[in-house]
Amino acid sequence: MGFEFDLDRKRLRRRERRDIYDAFTGVAGPYGEVTITITMVPQRAELSSTSLPSAWILHPEGTREGLVRVDDTTRLVVGEQEAKLTQNRRALSKEDRALHIQLGDRHYDYRATKPGAEELRDAARGPVFRIHRPPKVMMRVAVLPEADPTDIALGLILQGADMDNLTLTRMVLSNIWYVFDNGRGEV
Repeated sequence: MGFEFDLDRKRLRRRERRDIYDAFTGVAGPYGEVTITITMVPQRAELSSTSLPSAWILHPEGTREGLVRVDDTTRLVVGEQEAKLTQNRRALSKEDRALHIQLGDRHYDYRATKPGAEELRDAARGPVFRIHRPPKVMMRVAVLPEADPTDIALGLILQGADMDNLTLTRMVLSNIWYVFDNGRGEV
């Protein structure tokens, strides 16, 4: 059974804004309300849901504000399993720049498919989760019929991660922007 839902920015109380960078929430069809909360220091995103497996992603050296940076030191956990993450950041094509995720005996690729669209693919079952950013909607999530709760939790927690390295263009623009806006008020 496939379904779609929107993730929108969650309104944060003034007190919460000191520690939380951003938060997204939506109703994930039969799984109910889901919330992804991204903290500043440490740089961590966590999925809150009553019916999906727990999931979090953490960059241990994350001292900058923003989505969780993904590199060799990033930790990703879904349920009780820690994932192994690899990515060829020097590749030129979108397919070769995909984030490869090994979660137990499952193998996934998370890749950009077109501008503003990304997809989580299971090596055995094919696409299981798609995200799109249409105008006037923060994120539109498509859960495909082949997906199970683990796939959905993984796809959702990746929305708290910085995926600028999925395409060469986004990586270059992100690095240029970071040079001019390094979060310290210095240029």
